Amino acid sequence: MKLLEMKQITKRFPGVVALDKVDFDLERGEIHALVGENGAGKSTLMKILSGILKPDEGKIFLDGKEVTFNSILEAQSHGISMIHQELNLCENLTVAENIFLGLEENWNVSKKNLVRKAGELLKQLEFDIQPDKKVEELSVSEKQLVSIAKALSRKVKILIMDEPTATITEHEVKRLFEIMRDLKNRGISIIFISHRLDEIFEIADRVTVLRDGKKIGTGSLRDYDRDTIIQMMIGRKISEMYPKFNKCTEEVLFEVEEFSVPGYVEPLSFELRKGEIFGIAGLVGCGKSELALGLFGALKPHFKRMVLFGKEIKRLDSPLDALENGIIMVPEDRKTLGLVLELSVMKNIILPNTDIVSRFIKIDWKQSARIAERFVRQLNIKTPSIKQLVKNLSGGNQQKVVIAKYLVKKPRLAVFVEPTRGIDVGSKVEIYELMNHLANEGTGIIFISSELPEIVNLCDRVMVMHRGRMTALLEKDEISQENIMKAAVGVQVK
Repeated sequence: MKLLEMKQITKRFPGVVALDKVDFDLERGEIHALVGENGAGKSTLMKILSGILKPDEGKIFLDGKEVTFNSILEAQSHGISMIHQELNLCENLTVAENIFLGLEENWNVSKKNLVRKAGELLKQLEFDIQPDKKVEELSVSEKQLVSIAKALSRKVKILIMDEPTATITEHEVKRLFEIMRDLKNRGISIIFISHRLDEIFEIADRVTVLRDGKKIGTGSLRDYDRDTIIQMMIGRKISEMYPKFNKCTEEVLFEVEEFSVPGYVEPLSFELRKGEIFGIAGLVGCGKSELALGLFGALKPHFKRMVLFGKEIKRLDSPLDALENGIIMVPEDRKTLGLVLELSVMKNIILPNTDIVSRFIKIDWKQSARIAERFVRQLNIKTPSIKQLVKNLSGGNQQKVVIAKYLVKKPRLAVFVEPTRGIDVGSKVEIYELMNHLANEGTGIIFISSELPEIVNLCDRVMVMHRGRMTALLEKDEISQENIMKAAVGVQVK
């Protein structure tokens, strides 16, 4: 008998069928990957299982018995907990208080007792976290562990993990996978949602693929390969996961000498050629993100000389200076640095471009709408209308809105920082294609990514950083994951 069976689950929202007669099942003690593009229905299905939403049609069976969940608490009482991508913790409370929040009636609520009980649980899980520490003082990965401990404090049978690796380091991912395997050995079943197919093949036993609210297939990962799953997810064959058609020349578009960001990046020099996709790689904390912020003026840089399209840039003290010189940056955290989530698609696109659509002190909304509509079509942004709130779009479409708002002014230099983080395969390919098109149209492209396959397959040259220093500048025939990793840990590449 299967631990969980969800049969013919249907959920409708105004104007859209989010789930259309979807079946899903889960064995005891298995890790089951749930994959699909953003908007495929993964989150809706899991919200139904965790009691956040109720299905319009369909039934749920747990240990062979039909169950109905009217709330999160009802689902938790049956041993089902969900760890969301955006961690749902109270930052101003301690680790212990977060773990037992909602279970006060079962525990002596004295602070001393909570800390003792939390300490016992954390020790049992081998989590090196102080129970009396405030959550706001923890790293993202430590918060992830607190969320797991919180779920396990409720005697969980089914743990739903939504993109748990999206914001943690490679080392932390390995530790998380060790924990997941341990939970599996204890008989706990895990539903693992991720866009990273390499991780799915490493950790999961089975996979279920959703597309456009429908189940496309389920099976053992031994029976699938990466290309098959991608094809199932997007409904078309991707013969080239990393499209590359930019035409790199020897003409120099951008050059900088002795560029530094005090406290983060030591002086380095490099140049960018016409048609080139110039990659910057390195481990977390190497300074690559701070380098991008310096190029955009968000962190004040120092430099001896900087030339863009033959024009010397004298200062770069703010993002306004960068924009005036034709430099844009697509930030790695789109939700806090790239968008105003409560505003519409149109208003987000127009926000940094009011000088283009303003007459005196009044914004021309008709012109704004025309611009927004043009970029929605050009970038294939999937939205019911330009008046849709950005917070209601999928991650990939939110990222396209960030890109659109900066492309309005036809930038000369575009710095892409982790542009594909947390988005689906189809949207990734569209962003890769966009970078190629921009490069061929004459825009300088600097591409910063922690995903080595992206760097290896898309870049013409790669600058590798380690502890704020440039440790290698690899030409095309030198670019490999091995050479990048050597330079990233400070080893000289021969």
